[in-house]
Amino acid sequence: MKKYSKNELKAQIIELSIDHHRSSLAVSRRRNELNDMYQTYFRAHGEPEPNHRGIRLDDPRYAGVIEYTNDACTALHKARQKRYSAKRRLDTAVRRLMILTGASFAVPDALVAKRPALTLVRRATASGETLQ
Repeated sequence: MKKYSKNELKAQIIELSIDHHRSSLAVSRRRNELNDMYQTYFRAHGEPEPNHRGIRLDDPRYAGVIEYTNDACTALHKARQKRYSAKRRLDTAVRRLMILTGASFAVPDALVAKRPALTLVRRATASGETLQ
């Protein structure tokens, strides 16, 4: 493993941040393209289940839309993999910089949200017997 200087790591983090942002944009665009293809297909052929949102992969009624959108679905999957890899590389570079500079890995304290006090609820049957 190569030893990087502080400035080299900062420059690398900037480049990796840009790469991660670009890959996130690619995922959004691929998802929009896939959704557009779904809408186009369903407008032309009708939806098998109008009240159901989503594609049932094991249902033969969806075979046509799956075949029609297969390439777009594969492109979305690849874009997600690239985004995950970009994030992993960015996280690794940030971790290296934190180790080099001696930054703390402790989780900052977060304010704990207080729950409202519980109120006592008395439950009874239809005949008036208390269940508690």
